[in-house]
Amino acid sequence: MKAKSLLQIIAALMISAAMATTTIAAGKINPEAVSKGMLTALNNQAGLSADQQDKAKPIIEKHVADLQAVKNDATLDKAAKRAKVLELRQQYVTDINGILTPDQQKKWAAARETNKAKVKARVKKKAAEEAPQ
Repeated sequence: MKAKSLLQIIAALMISAAMATTTIAAGKINPEAVSKGMLTALNNQAGLSADQQDKAKPIIEKHVADLQAVKNDATLDKAAKRAKVLELRQQYVTDINGILTPDQQKKWAAARETNKAKVKARVKKKAAEEAPQ
């Protein structure tokens, strides 16, 4: 029973980390909460040491702040914002991978792929539900 609950919590954290960019862009949550959730999810996904957590925290905080800046940048159109967010996400992955061991990188990459699949499935389901019949 505990294992099932733990798996559900981990899955929820993985989804929340994957959706952090979207959440910030939508303005639904404060940046501090997003940073904390991303660090927790990364820790659960990759099994960070205390030193790695200390190194990851400023990377995550910078990423969240950069995303917030893009969200608030009125000079960018939707396509430019999307491109900038993608660029920021790639930089974030590169920066985090820089503090992870090769084994942790594999675990984190697998977790991100699982997350991506879950998000795509949810978006597809929502689109199907909203489509006129």
